[in-house]
Amino acid sequence: MQRIVTFKIDSRLLWLLDRYARRKRMTRSEVIREAIVRLLKSEGIDVEEAVKRAEEEPRGGRAPVIEVPV
Repeated sequence: MQRIVTFKIDSRLLWLLDRYARRKRMTRSEVIREAIVRLLKSEGIDVEEAVKRAEEEPRGGRAPVIEVPV
């Protein structure tokens, strides 16, 4: 299940994101999802296994909000 995530981004970084997405013929969301997966994998996280485990866990209510300083 996909969820909507909202976050703040510097306008210059957004401009670079849009430029990259256009060159790759991708949406912003596709670029961001791919970047997150690459980051997690670079940190040694087995993304496929983590997603599988998360799908098996019962979830009540909303996921916690995690604030990341920029």
